[in-house]
Amino acid sequence: MIKSMTGYGRGEYAGETGSYLVEVSSSNHRFLEVKARLPRGWLGYEARMEREISRRFKRGHFDLYLTERIRERAQGTLIPDWGLAGQYLEALKLLKKRLRLSGRIDVRLLASMREIFTSEEHRGTEEGWGELRKCLERALDGLDEMRRKEGSALEAQIRRGLGEIQRLLDFIVARWPGAKKEHQERIRERLSEMMRGVKIENGRMEQELALWAERWDITEECTRLQSHMDQAQDLLSQESPSGRSLDFLLQEMNREANTISAKASDASISHRVIEVKMELERLREQVQNVE
Repeated sequence: MIKSMTGYGRGEYAGETGSYLVEVSSSNHRFLEVKARLPRGWLGYEARMEREISRRFKRGHFDLYLTERIRERAQGTLIPDWGLAGQYLEALKLLKKRLRLSGRIDVRLLASMREIFTSEEHRGTEEGWGELRKCLERALDGLDEMRRKEGSALEAQIRRGLGEIQRLLDFIVARWPGAKKEHQERIRERLSEMMRGVKIENGRMEQELALWAERWDITEECTRLQSHMDQAQDLLSQESPSGRSLDFLLQEMNREANTISAKASDASISHRVIEVKMELERLREQVQNVE
């Protein structure tokens, strides 16, 4: 069973240190990428959160949002961030001077900038991380469930597409012996007209026709295309991430289809190959979102 890379999960947890809300959304990406929006006190735990995500998922872009409410007894003493406050003050002075603004820069103005204040005691702690981790796990559980549901729908679409390609390939394989014989007959007639009155060694024409048949035969390409189809079906049944492997197989299938189209000199086969390539293009769009 495959999983989609698109999903959303939400987790809430209330513990001794406070209450937490974690929201995680994911979208398709070639690799695993995490962007976390965290309160300042939890910035040091971003790597841990990323490890929790990478432990359960292999590919995708993840956006993580954390909202917290701290217990009154855990809030600690509110103190200014002196370095940040100084930067704000200098920036305000420069702004006032550059734009020739009136008015005073006083404590009330700086006090309105809440981000320069922090709690001395409220920073990420191991106790808090234990509770936050439970909240994160709930969000990831929801995300995983949605990715599995989306993956189930994707799998059904991909299997339908592969089934359509199989139908077209079966027609091509069944049609090829007749198309090959018909084309050989056309070449034989043309050569007979061109060589009328010219003595040809016994068996020479048949040898040339046999060489043509070997050079333009599509049996090998059809066999490889069938093999890729079987591998794709097997990948859809595996639990491990298979998006990259499926994408590679579809590229190889498209290459075989192009070769069949170039070799087969039969209108009905050419029309089916065009349909195969259109179906492969649709499948590649769907596979881009498979983990």
